[in-house]
Amino acid sequence: MLFNLPLKQTRPVDLLKPVEQAILNCYGEPTLFTEIRDVVEKTQKSRQILDYEKINLSIATDPQTSENLENNLLEYLKNFSLLFKHLRFEQGDQRSPQVMFYWSDSYDHKRSCQLNSGRLELISQYYNLIISYYYQANSKIVKDTDPDRKAAYTKLRNGLWALEQLKQNIHGLSKDSVSQLYDIQTLNLEFLEHAFCGLAYKALYQNMMSQVKTFGLNNVCGTIFEAAKEFTISLKAVEAMNSQYQKQIGKNILSQILPTIQFNQIWTTVTGCIQMAVFHYGKISDESRGQNMGKALGFLANAQQQLLPIVNDKNGSKAFPPDQLDQLKQLNQQLTQLVTEYNYKNQQIYKEQLIASDLLPYPPLMEQIRLKPLEPPSFKEPVNGANKFSGFVSEEALQLSREIKMFVEQTKYSLEESLRLLFDQKNQAYAETYVTYFIDMAQQKQLDQGGIPQAIQEKIAYIRTRGCLNGIEKIIEQSKQASITCNQLLGQIEQLLMGEQQQDQENRNKYGAKWTRSPSAQLSQQYFKSLQDLKAKYLQAQKIDFEVINGFEKCKETVILASQSDQVIIQKLPKSNNNSDFVNQNAQLFGQLTTQDQQVNSIIDQLKFFIQQYNQAMQEINVTKIAVQGLNDGMPKDQIFNAALQNVQGFIEQFNNDMNQVSELISKVCGIARELSNLKKQSAEQVQQSGQTNIFASAQQAIDNIDHSVVFYEQLKMHLEEQDRKVKDFLMARNLESEQLVQQFNQQQTYQQSQQYQPPVQPQQPLQQSGYQYPPYPNQPQYPQYPQQPNYPKQSNVINHPLANPQNYPPQQYPQQQQYPQQQPYPQQQQYPYAQYPQQQQQNYGLWGQQQQKK
Repeated sequence: MLFNLPLKQTRPVDLLKPVEQAILNCYGEPTLFTEIRDVVEKTQKSRQILDYEKINLSIATDPQTSENLENNLLEYLKNFSLLFKHLRFEQGDQRSPQVMFYWSDSYDHKRSCQLNSGRLELISQYYNLIISYYYQANSKIVKDTDPDRKAAYTKLRNGLWALEQLKQNIHGLSKDSVSQLYDIQTLNLEFLEHAFCGLAYKALYQNMMSQVKTFGLNNVCGTIFEAAKEFTISLKAVEAMNSQYQKQIGKNILSQILPTIQFNQIWTTVTGCIQMAVFHYGKISDESRGQNMGKALGFLANAQQQLLPIVNDKNGSKAFPPDQLDQLKQLNQQLTQLVTEYNYKNQQIYKEQLIASDLLPYPPLMEQIRLKPLEPPSFKEPVNGANKFSGFVSEEALQLSREIKMFVEQTKYSLEESLRLLFDQKNQAYAETYVTYFIDMAQQKQLDQGGIPQAIQEKIAYIRTRGCLNGIEKIIEQSKQASITCNQLLGQIEQLLMGEQQQDQENRNKYGAKWTRSPSAQLSQQYFKSLQDLKAKYLQAQKIDFEVINGFEKCKETVILASQSDQVIIQKLPKSNNNSDFVNQNAQLFGQLTTQDQQVNSIIDQLKFFIQQYNQAMQEINVTKIAVQGLNDGMPKDQIFNAALQNVQGFIEQFNNDMNQVSELISKVCGIARELSNLKKQSAEQVQQSGQTNIFASAQQAIDNIDHSVVFYEQLKMHLEEQDRKVKDFLMARNLESEQLVQQFNQQQTYQQSQQYQPPVQPQQPLQQSGYQYPPYPNQPQYPQYPQQPNYPKQSNVINHPLANPQNYPPQQYPQQQQYPQQQPYPQQQQYPYAQYPQQQQQNYGLWGQQQQKK
């Protein structure tokens, strides 16, 4: 036994009633559920068989338990994946059955997560499938025979396939929603992945050693060093888990895992070094000038450096189990004999210097034996009842519903962008006409009287409603996690396209002119171009985020101050007002200025409220049902889009009216400020020193910038997921075409001899040339133009966010805003517009946020 890995635990769920209700809500056709009822019942029964509490008792000791678990899990996953494909089981999806899946953490069953999410169900079941493969592989490894090690190697590859499926499904879940489950966090998945790879390469090495003359000792050693590399990465992940999650996972489990991974890392490294020493010693007679004795001694020295601290440690018996300690001692005996023999011969004959560790020629892994995930054969078999879903949403309706959803999100983003541009225009206009300078002057007078001005109170209340520092930092973390998710999707899509291109080129090289289908490099250009455009937007957003965070850091003290009592805030704000006489003399103008500025802020708050109402209303709309009904009724596409927005058109119209109204008010406020400026004749120094009471407005602007970052990444994620779907459709068609071509070649080769006297049979054309159409890469639909925005003049310090028009939607026409007259330049007050920023350091993340190890 290597170490125990417990299973995740779940609770029974009812699938029948929620699926029936979801289908009725979405399609209004009870017969659709009747047709698939037996599939749902079969899925329900196959889940009930998975009694993990009972299975956990014997899986570590009974190989048959883990084998049965694999078979039952594969059967359930095939059936549930079919339901998930058509019904999604996702919160917020109108087609989704309302099923709350409960799953515990495998290391601590008291920690759990319960979500209406089919993805949580899939990743949890795949996790337990990974554990079943681990126990099956372990039961074979301990038998220590070539056939058993070969079987273990296959099960470990199956485990890597299950891990790959887990990672693909985990994209749809936010990290916060599964934060209680430490077993599916990055570190644990990294530990499992590299431990599986290490064990597989170790088993492969041991089998290759029995045919070392065929492979060559140098090539065989490349395999064991690859195992050592994988165990090293796995060990780092376990050490990080021990450091971060010891309380949550528990010392008992980690105390089993850590020494076992460490043992394998040491064993594979030392074994590889010993074999490489033997290899170079054997080359001395053939290459007398190749410094082979020095290399052999260098490998032995490296092995001693790894092994001696363990075997000489008096506490070694406590750190490792007896069987592992015995293996290390046996290695040490072999190592000691070789060191003694080689050193003696080197002193007497060769007199070569020992080669340093970093200069030693470590052999690489042969590419043809590089480990790849292996899908179980039974999982490839078609699911019984899959044809019964033909009456569900057509691909045309699904595509239309996706377009509607993207348009809905784009409309939301347009509202957000209009409001952001309004902020920037307001800030610029206020700075040019010194509005903030005079508002600050009026507020100073009220502070001197012992009260907080209403405008400042509103800003403070806003910051408090956002949770002050803790709440805003959570939004920042949400933005960071969304950024990581987008980065992962970018890498995943690119990897899929590159993998298909590579496979196509390999087949082209193998079959030559017979490989008649169009090159992948040619057909995938459109996908790469679209991906490149999205990646450029992502990189631009990374720059913007850097400045957003810097802007917030400058306002952090203000955000902290907002959480204090009003008395503390009054004490902190400056109260000396040298302009009280001027304020008193022009009380009427100051009153108009502050009143109309409050009206501006009030309308802006109303605009924010309209956006919230829009979001809430659109969440309640069944977009899929609208798409299906529209197609069935033969409605033009633009009318279907209008129908989707029917309930929010009033919000959009009011939003446009308020945008025009607030533009006029800003113009009036600036006009009053110009009158005061002509009376005051303020100096540049006075303007530069103003704004001391307006720090809360700057903090609010910084918070709004963070919100805009979150909205951007939500928009980008939606476009990336759509691109991912298109690429997978394209690859599915290409794979089908490739499989049929290969099958055709194999059949021709099989019957070639029997048909040698017959007229040659013309080979069939590939699918694409026989009428099969690849999934199209559709042009962007023509959307109705909602909402309208004031067409503000562009300014140098206003930068559009990269998804302001993400897929070249039709341009929107907006009413012209009144231009603000320019005055002679004065130093402007500090502003926090949503602007472009310097390049932020990029990190290379793996499939689910894990940072890639440098090898």
